[in-house]
Amino acid sequence: MKQRLLLFTLFLVLAGSRAMAAVFIVTSNADAGPGTLREALTQAAANGTVQQDVINFNIPGNPTITLYTQLPEVTSNLIIDGSTQPGPKFGRSDARVYIIPDVSYTFPGTKAAAFLMTEVTDVSIYGLCVKGYSSKLTNFNGNLLFTAISAYDCTNITIGAPDKGNVFCDNIYGVYCGTNSLTDSKNNDNIVIQSNFIGYDESGINVVELGYALDITADNSLIGGASPKERNYLATAIALNGIDNKFINNSLSLDVNGQDNRGNSSILLRFQGSNALITDNDFCATQFQFVSVNRFLFVRNKQSSIQGNSGMSLFKCNNAFIGDNNDSDINIFRNDGGAFYAVQSTNITIAKNSIMCNTVPYLISQGTAIPDINVLISNADEFSGTASPGAAVYIYNDNTDCDVCNPVQYITTIIADANGKWKFTGDLHNKKLVANATFNNSSSEYTQPVISTLAADYIKVNPTCFKNNGSITLQNLKNVIGVDWYNDQDHLVQSGGPKLEGVGIGTYYAKCYNGNCFAKSIPITLTSSNPGVDDSGIQKVNASCDAANGSISNLKIINTNDVVPPLKWTNEAGDVIRTTLDVDKLPGGTYTLTIDPDGCVVQYHVTILNQELILDPPVVKNFQLCGPGETIIPVSNPVATSTYRLYDNETDATPLDEETNGKFKVNVTANRSYYISRFSNACESTRTKVDVSVGLSNLNIANVITPNNDGVNDYWQIAGMENYPLATVKIFNRYGKAIFDSKGYSHPFNGMYNGQKLPSGSYYYIINLSAGCGLLSGNLSIIR
Repeated sequence: MKQRLLLFTLFLVLAGSRAMAAVFIVTSNADAGPGTLREALTQAAANGTVQQDVINFNIPGNPTITLYTQLPEVTSNLIIDGSTQPGPKFGRSDARVYIIPDVSYTFPGTKAAAFLMTEVTDVSIYGLCVKGYSSKLTNFNGNLLFTAISAYDCTNITIGAPDKGNVFCDNIYGVYCGTNSLTDSKNNDNIVIQSNFIGYDESGINVVELGYALDITADNSLIGGASPKERNYLATAIALNGIDNKFINNSLSLDVNGQDNRGNSSILLRFQGSNALITDNDFCATQFQFVSVNRFLFVRNKQSSIQGNSGMSLFKCNNAFIGDNNDSDINIFRNDGGAFYAVQSTNITIAKNSIMCNTVPYLISQGTAIPDINVLISNADEFSGTASPGAAVYIYNDNTDCDVCNPVQYITTIIADANGKWKFTGDLHNKKLVANATFNNSSSEYTQPVISTLAADYIKVNPTCFKNNGSITLQNLKNVIGVDWYNDQDHLVQSGGPKLEGVGIGTYYAKCYNGNCFAKSIPITLTSSNPGVDDSGIQKVNASCDAANGSISNLKIINTNDVVPPLKWTNEAGDVIRTTLDVDKLPGGTYTLTIDPDGCVVQYHVTILNQELILDPPVVKNFQLCGPGETIIPVSNPVATSTYRLYDNETDATPLDEETNGKFKVNVTANRSYYISRFSNACESTRTKVDVSVGLSNLNIANVITPNNDGVNDYWQIAGMENYPLATVKIFNRYGKAIFDSKGYSHPFNGMYNGQKLPSGSYYYIINLSAGCGLLSGNLSIIR
């Protein structure tokens, strides 16, 4: 059994070794069929991956392969060499074969690429021009992974080489290298990209781009190379993530003629990972971005055109060297793009670079352990100051005509002494010197004067009354020894500090300098700011009914340079009535506010009217009481903003009582009248008469009448009965027969019944007042 197993294993080994390296030649530009690229890829896959296969091209006529569906995935140990196609190269490129998807191109899954490879090794692609993997395809579904070449978890992938470069343009991505699964630890490794046009067409001049030239997540990879022929020409954004990657000798935003054809736009070159090397690249209109990169070297990179803004930003990076103490390793930035900007980054060394015409060549935000440096003296003989003790102070001269001094030309390095002092002397009268300090692998900002551009840092006080009492103060200046102030005619107005004082209306600017370096502020215009009154929020209450109850409030004094000026209010007679801005207790009339700051008199007039308010008199009902005592007299529907007054009679000057709710408590002993008025804003309505009736009692009802026509006591008079129109009065004889029945008492009882005189004698009465009071009854005698 063991012998058979050994023989079987040997057979398998011999069978695998029979797969010999093969060359497959593409002779047709069709999408599928004999001699096509699709067939060659299929045959290479079938031939195994032990030996290296080659796909060459010999397409008669038009070497343009139009694809209608996705090609088979590329397998390991394969060279696809378009440079073998007979005939001329395309334009200035090395490409000889076109790969173009038809507008109806279809693809499986979520990946669409001319060449797609997953977990393969040792693949090289040369001499091809791939274009058209873009949103113009009918089946584009928003998936941005439309690429010329895609590699997932691959190793040893070479794309282009000297004299065998590719062209990738009009694609959403040129080359995309990503991870096949987010859950595994695999990654691309050793991706080499050289000698290609990416984002440029075959001419190497025209920019035809949609998205990223390169988006690569890989380790130990190389973009470009030391040889001039290994240079890539890249016209659009680049992302390079991973460990130990190199980006060398590429051309960024510069075509094959060294020109920028992108207009005013810039491309983004983004790095993330660790141990990156970026060196010997030519660029313009390029923004280098480093995000969370640990250790990188950026040397010998050169901005070859001043078109477009270029610069570098670092976010949460550490241990970086931008430039080097070796003079040949400097970088060159030469436009106002803001050369270097670091945020939350540590151990960033910036040494011996040449930076030209940048307003701020290096800006640090939220940095830590940054060495100090200050310039204290900068004249024709000495350039000196202080820095962190032991720091290396790099001194530069700006030999350009730019308005702002930059570290253009390195001169020397001086070590700050134990007290932090450093000094450079010599004939410096034609020098524009700037410096920065490096200590413990961290570099400071440069010492050229810096003026804040924030509006809040320009404190302006306009002159008042056309006098020379205006001022301008600059705040948050950096590296400024002196300040000269000029007017808009470029005449020197004042020298000294950051505050211009004692000036009138006009336009001024400041030159903040140390030595021959200066920064020029924006123009600041002062206008005459005459004091005045802002009455947009005035609150005025007119007087009423000849009372002193008017007021003026909520005025604002403006343009007094934040100083409260003397002020006064006067009436029409010229009497000063108040020296405060708000005034009250004013009768009707015209009042004048006089503002007098520094002898500049301004007057403002306000008229308070005297208004005669016509108030409706209160509505109060007459009412009746069953008997004497305390009661409440209420006003119907009192007005909340008014008060009410109770008077004893219609002409009294002094009220008995005053209530805001219109309810008065009174003690009534007999029938009487009161008078009530409404009072508001010193005005009073006419008075409303209120009659109060006190109910009857047996004590004040007569019990005898003598109806003998002598004019005395001929009728039964009941005092107050007229106040009870609904009362009933009944009289009965001794037999209980009603001899008098009346509603109301308009016809008093006269001792008659049915036209006949009643006899003398005693009678009985019942009175019902119908006012919530009890019945009254008693005896009534008739005497004749």
